[in-house]
Amino acid sequence: MPPMQQADSACGDGNAMATVVINQPGLDKLNVRSGPGGQVVGTVPEGDTVSVVGPCGAISGAAGFAKPKTQQGGGGGGAGGWCQISAPVHGCVSSQFLAFGGNDVGQPSGAAGIVRSKGKHQASVPATATFGGSWSANADNVAYSLSLKQKGNSVSGNYEGADGSAGTISGKMSGNILHFSWVQKDGTRGSGRFVLADDGQSFDGTYNFSNNPDAVEGSWSGTRQ
Repeated sequence: MPPMQQADSACGDGNAMATVVINQPGLDKLNVRSGPGGQVVGTVPEGDTVSVVGPCGAISGAAGFAKPKTQQGGGGGGAGGWCQISAPVHGCVSSQFLAFGGNDVGQPSGAAGIVRSKGKHQASVPATATFGGSWSANADNVAYSLSLKQKGNSVSGNYEGADGSAGTISGKMSGNILHFSWVQKDGTRGSGRFVLADDGQSFDGTYNFSNNPDAVEGSWSGTRQ
């Protein structure tokens, strides 16, 4: 077996146990991802204990769709750190949603890495579930509102961010996955992918500043309004 990766201070000391803590109403599950901002590989309910084996790194880059700011000095650390867990699911989770040894964690400023709790009255996803409608979203801790229309498998619409960014989105849906391109009013552009939840009421996704929608430079999440 390869040697265990040593954890940094944000991920406990060495092999550690932590409790999943989500300080947001209506959210009760933590996404486990293949890497910081990567594909969701599983979920862990709030209050569960996870085995932490080391750090996963940190997401750097722009908030939302704003142009990346020039890095000044060393980055990373703090609430931006991600921890690697080995149980009950193997993957990476944001350290801001973990409490080690009962220590308090800071109030998260966004819902990165979290899935929306399912209401008792929500039915299985209908075959006609689409991205069409109004969405309240979060991209790297910046709030966004999205208005999308879907005709067949084509999706288009616009977005506005709390950071002043605004632009348009257009793409094609295959199954529950939307691959799209985006263009901001200031000329910034890129692409990304949204994955619609089974109940059609939320999505997780990623974005980047290239024309490859599967490239990952930041994360998205959203809920239907």
